[in-house]
Amino acid sequence: AISITIYEELAEKLSEIARETHRKKSYFVNRALEEYFEEIEDFEWGLRRKGGKSTDISTAREELGI
Repeated sequence: AISITIYEELAEKLSEIARETHRKKSYFVNRALEEYFEEIEDFEWGLRRKGGKSTDISTAREELGI
């Protein structure tokens, strides 16, 4: 278990979708992190396959357009 602080706007959206779907907020946080980490892993794998080097997260986000 961890404790985090998120932006108020995100907290409101999270509460709303949890309420509407009858799921726990932690479900959506976990799913979002899983998807984010998969994107980064896919990007890193693609770089290695092309012979590229690993990159820092801000550069990766810029190149992915996220």
